[in-house]
Amino acid sequence: MPVDLISEPRFREADLGLPMPDDLHAVSACLPLWRHNIGYEEGDLQVHSKLQAAYPRFCFHPIVQQLCDRFFNVDGRKGLPFASKQAAERAVEYVRHAVSAAATLQKLPGQSICGVTVEADHFPVLKQYWQHAGENASSRVAELILNDCPATCSDTEQRRAVRQRVAGFQATPLDDVFLFPSGMASIASAIRAVRQFRTGPICQFGFPYVDTLKILQRFPNTSHHFFPLGSAADLQKLTELCQSTPPIAVVCEVPTNPLLVTPDMAALRSLADQYGFVLIVDDTLTACGNLNLTPFADLRVTSLTKYFSGYGNVLAGALTLNPGGSHYADLRAAVTEEFEETLSDIDVQVLAENSADMQQRVRTINDNAVRLASFLRDHPQVQSVFYPSADCREYEALRAAAGGYGGLMSIVLRDAERTTPIMFDSLEVCKGPNLGTNFTLCCPYTILAHYTELDFAETCGVSRWLLRISVGTEPYDVLERRFRTALDQAAD
Repeated sequence: MPVDLISEPRFREADLGLPMPDDLHAVSACLPLWRHNIGYEEGDLQVHSKLQAAYPRFCFHPIVQQLCDRFFNVDGRKGLPFASKQAAERAVEYVRHAVSAAATLQKLPGQSICGVTVEADHFPVLKQYWQHAGENASSRVAELILNDCPATCSDTEQRRAVRQRVAGFQATPLDDVFLFPSGMASIASAIRAVRQFRTGPICQFGFPYVDTLKILQRFPNTSHHFFPLGSAADLQKLTELCQSTPPIAVVCEVPTNPLLVTPDMAALRSLADQYGFVLIVDDTLTACGNLNLTPFADLRVTSLTKYFSGYGNVLAGALTLNPGGSHYADLRAAVTEEFEETLSDIDVQVLAENSADMQQRVRTINDNAVRLASFLRDHPQVQSVFYPSADCREYEALRAAAGGYGGLMSIVLRDAERTTPIMFDSLEVCKGPNLGTNFTLCCPYTILAHYTELDFAETCGVSRWLLRISVGTEPYDVLERRFRTALDQAAD
């Protein structure tokens, strides 16, 4: 029987590299000690050799690696499998743009996926596109292909059920919901859609998840402005930019990752209406239904990997259009022109099964997280807690009638350089990347997401000692005891 990570979390040194959840297709692996996270970022073979799973856009699942070794990694070339020929062509364009190097498409007979191969020296650039765009063949797809079975994408009952559930919590028509093989793939699609009928810069408002910014910084034909704090001062700067050079789109997260800042959506919507830009909102951290964002966003993007799935064993994303938005006709035409079903039937089936209890899970997570945040705010060892609350005017203006505050929070300890590694190593919850799972997770987020740019992250208000906590469905008393014990260890 698989290990139940709610009652038996993976946090011990001996758990290094074990999958979380205990599943062949888990999208996270245990990095139990502070030094393991440093070693992971620095390419330490003693860490990487133990990984039985990893977040699939950052590291290659062992089954995906087998597929690459069989079909693509030959004659001094290396390659990766993408979800379709169109996606592979975009990867080729990225490599050509980044290093002026050639990349080759490699179709697999009888399969919709398409490989891209490059000279070994250029493989890190191809891997960048794999990470940022998320248009990738999953481990389940790789498993089918290795067993000479077709990986299909069809109009199944499970696919309709997933789209209906997304349409439900986003309060939008079913026909305006599009599924993707990852949350990042939906973000990349949203940005491409805007660029199909508009030219000009795109603004990132607020400090975002790392790959969203990388798309704006690195992809071909993109120019951008970055407002890292998402504050009233940044809103004024955005207003001044609009008066001189209006952007074609503004991208924001509600709330942001990892600082859980809620931007002033009414003000952003007002600017969008006044200056005609498209407002793209990543609503992943609303945790499926806590906020009512429909009146504000022209496009909504969601990582279904997180709260929607909840079990940490499948990647998926959604792009949703607002039929009441002023750009709806143009955006729908742009999205549908290039859209293709690339989320495989086998992954959709898992997603449909996982999301059946989404509403119940989110309610439990909401309740646990608000109590844990209160406990941490009152603890003398904790300097800062980043979490939405009832005194946040911007969040309350968006909160649904029965909505809570989500399950993600970040903390910074007092005397952080000394105490954070001690507390993290002592904490008896699952430790590794990912969020929104039914089991609690903790990771040193800035170390994992911004290790090569820690100084830059700190200029944006994100401490290198920040710990990100994704609260799960454990009994609350168990959770509080685990955190209290670890904080006490740090205080000694």
